[in-house]
Amino acid sequence: MKKLRCTAAAMCLSLLLGLIAPHALAADAPELSSADSALIGDMSSGRILYSVGAYTRSEPASITKMMTLLLAAEAIEAGEVSLDDRVTASKNCRFDLTDDSSTAHINAGETMSLEDLMYCAALVSANEACNIIAEHISGSVEEFVGRMNSRAEELGCSGTHFANTHGLPDKEQYTTARDLFVIACEAMRHPLFVRIVGTASYTVPATNAGDERHLSSSNALINKDSVYTDKYLYEGAVGIKTGRTDSAGYCLVGAVQRDGMNLITVVLGADGDTERKSFDSFGDTVKLLDWCFENYSYRSVVEKGCAAAVQPVLIDGKRGELSLCCAEEINALVPKDLDVSDLRKTVRLNEETLSAVPAEGAELGSVSFADGDGNAYGTVKLVASGEIKYDEPAGPEPESTGISDQQKLAVVMVCALFVLVTFVIGLALVRRNRAARA
Repeated sequence: MKKLRCTAAAMCLSLLLGLIAPHALAADAPELSSADSALIGDMSSGRILYSVGAYTRSEPASITKMMTLLLAAEAIEAGEVSLDDRVTASKNCRFDLTDDSSTAHINAGETMSLEDLMYCAALVSANEACNIIAEHISGSVEEFVGRMNSRAEELGCSGTHFANTHGLPDKEQYTTARDLFVIACEAMRHPLFVRIVGTASYTVPATNAGDERHLSSSNALINKDSVYTDKYLYEGAVGIKTGRTDSAGYCLVGAVQRDGMNLITVVLGADGDTERKSFDSFGDTVKLLDWCFENYSYRSVVEKGCAAAVQPVLIDGKRGELSLCCAEEINALVPKDLDVSDLRKTVRLNEETLSAVPAEGAELGSVSFADGDGNAYGTVKLVASGEIKYDEPAGPEPESTGISDQQKLAVVMVCALFVLVTFVIGLALVRRNRAARA
């Protein structure tokens, strides 16, 4: 009897899930080698496509410089400073550096342009260049670090705190893969930032205290001459920044623009072997990118002129409906197996009922599209399209029950199953009683 009841319950549950709950088969997750935290996301929408440990607190190492460069780019855009500013390194430019940390060998009293300093910070991860930039923009490193934290808070990076400009270990310096993704998405909206982090090599002219410096980016995604070998060069890669310390491991934030896709990757805490020239910060990044290109594509999900809703009308006592269509196309990064006809629509009309004939193309509302998992793909205006279709004269409209036809069918089927199960259980009881009497 207990087995029979369980079977009946399972049948009912399966029916409800099959008829009501939307579902989609997710692509197999990429198999990463050693990253503690990793993610890949769409820069255009800010949507994360895959992640592991995205909110785990981690050391950012030299990925910190991404925020330093972002603030420098914003200060230049705001007119606070200029790319051509001649900046002299103060005697404090190396105050918090270790002897073995990465530098461009800039010494106190040396002068170079702000632009050259930014290239030093981005390509060869020069720690002293970050301090010099900070002092030039904010007057002191401390003030600039405060600005870094304020900007992180403005961007919604609740798991991030900066204690220095460059990323050398500090117990008060931490972040998450998700926060770095947010910072990267914002930074890549600034053309100057994009240009600098996407440069494979650069020559700093001779200064008052040094000869020319030939810089080569450490980012093996964009530079075949990177110290991390040429085997990770990736088609469409445009940045962004490497990082490594003993405690943080090998870290990388990458950016790839290809086939209409704008992707950001974050890999933190990965392993590396300098003798074998094998670095999982790059290897896991390549796996994330390959997985994305295999399973996603950038395509049209809604066509311009697509009929998406109807507007009720009541004109001169006559009821009817006016077709509304999308004013523009929606293109988005979506799973390759997504059936766009299954996208859910959320319609917002400016008025519940129109009392006058609108002009062709008049804006009457908006419609948003999302998949069954709640991923939003865009919102477009709804405009009047075509003629009004009037109903035959009728009385007041019946109140809507708010129950869809699919849900009604599910209720009917469940009720039918309940009756069937009740009958089977009753029959079993009768047979058991007869057997007991016998």
